[in-house]
Amino acid sequence: MARWMKMRESNIAVGIYLICAAVVIAFSVSNAHVLMRAGGIADEVRAVDERDLVRNEVTRQIEILARDQSQISHWDEAVRALASRIDWEFVREEMADWLWDDFGIQTTIVVGPDDVPRVMVFEDDILAVEEAQRHVDLGFDLIAAAREVYMAKRLPRGGRFTILAHPVRSPAPIYVSDFRLIDGDVNMIVAQAIVPDDEETLPDGLPNVLLTLKPLTQPMMEAAGEKLGLGNFTVTPGDRVPDGAASMRVGRAGDADALYASWTPSRPSAVIWEQALPVLAGVVALAILALGAVALLYGRALHRMQKSEARNRFLAHHDALTGLPNRLYFDRLLEDILSRGEQDSCAVLCIDLDRFKAVNDTYGHSAGDAVLRTVASRILAAVKGRGIAARVGGDEFIVLLHEGLGRDAVRLLCDGIVESICAEIEIEGGHASVGASIGVAWWPEDARTAKSVIRSADEALYRAKEDGRGRAYLADDEGAGGPDLESRGPEQRDPERRDPDERIAARVAPQTPR
Repeated sequence: MARWMKMRESNIAVGIYLICAAVVIAFSVSNAHVLMRAGGIADEVRAVDERDLVRNEVTRQIEILARDQSQISHWDEAVRALASRIDWEFVREEMADWLWDDFGIQTTIVVGPDDVPRVMVFEDDILAVEEAQRHVDLGFDLIAAAREVYMAKRLPRGGRFTILAHPVRSPAPIYVSDFRLIDGDVNMIVAQAIVPDDEETLPDGLPNVLLTLKPLTQPMMEAAGEKLGLGNFTVTPGDRVPDGAASMRVGRAGDADALYASWTPSRPSAVIWEQALPVLAGVVALAILALGAVALLYGRALHRMQKSEARNRFLAHHDALTGLPNRLYFDRLLEDILSRGEQDSCAVLCIDLDRFKAVNDTYGHSAGDAVLRTVASRILAAVKGRGIAARVGGDEFIVLLHEGLGRDAVRLLCDGIVESICAEIEIEGGHASVGASIGVAWWPEDARTAKSVIRSADEALYRAKEDGRGRAYLADDEGAGGPDLESRGPEQRDPERRDPDERIAARVAPQTPR
């Protein structure tokens, strides 16, 4: 039982420590989860924002190119200069010089209704139209789409046709655009029918189409990335998108020729962790300190309670002065042993000190306590593993023997106990000397019950003291009982009628409880 209680209390203490540790871990994990979730949401929101920014920027760059090239494609002068006969002075002054110098449009091509290029301008140079064919082939789908848009939106005027809305700024623009890879460089490309802006009109049929190309240079990408707050912003083929980069498809081309805007994604979660981690670490540290202090204080309190309970359990069954079992514990265990028949035979020794009162009177009660502790240790040393000793009164002890129960062996043991007790005892201020008398009875030979065997041993003790003290009497020794009892007074004949403090009513167990 004592071991079970100790294990239970130890488990409670360990449980408290584990609960505190679990609280700290749960607190840390929950806060880390919140930070991770918040960081993930922030990253997701930022990713959506970045895609919107990139989409808007791509659209804006295309609109800029369409607006710039509309300075030519949406102009009465251009309609007249590029009709059936090309006005090369117009091409030189208005297209070669203007579009490249002012707008950075690198390539400008005029494609006739028959799909044949009529004008080719590269930067500020007018080139042979034959060199324009590969560009026309590359952007032919855009040229065709631009013609379809024009034909769908043209309006009649005096037997001819015109476009009333602005081709770029209106809700339904007539230009068509895309991103294309040309000679390894990414280009924005815009195709738009050349239409009048005021009085001019166009004949029925397909119009001339202005095809313009503007490369996305590295400075342009860096400037756009800086404005958007994106690192490594560029437009590149899909197989060149760097690992770990965010990307978004741009343009109208098929999968094989698709181009992607890519950039290094921002990670707000990293900022969140960087700023929140020191605070979280501090809070966790405080939680550890607080719960650690609680666990430590509780552990100490539990330890003190365990010691107090153990001490109380010990004192409930033991003598506080000598540490030997007391009469209550002795009585209960002896009753249990005899009732359960755990032993075939046992012997009870009642021991009473001689001249102990003189020690108390001469040296004081502290010296008497020292003598009792010494006597208890000497009795235990004599008994060793053969039995157990208990203190059952002021100077009264009792021993239960469960081994070495022969008459001669028991007499020899009693003589040794008497001799050891009679040896001088060192006390503060000098030496004390006491003696001992012993009465012995056997169970079941001399008595059948625990109470009666103690009474028989007590009667033998009385005879030993009556016959001169300092000796041991066995219950079956001549003169230890029988007729001599008739000459005693009532209290002498019946030890049960003696004063309770003078009776020996304690019982001994074969083991001292822990």
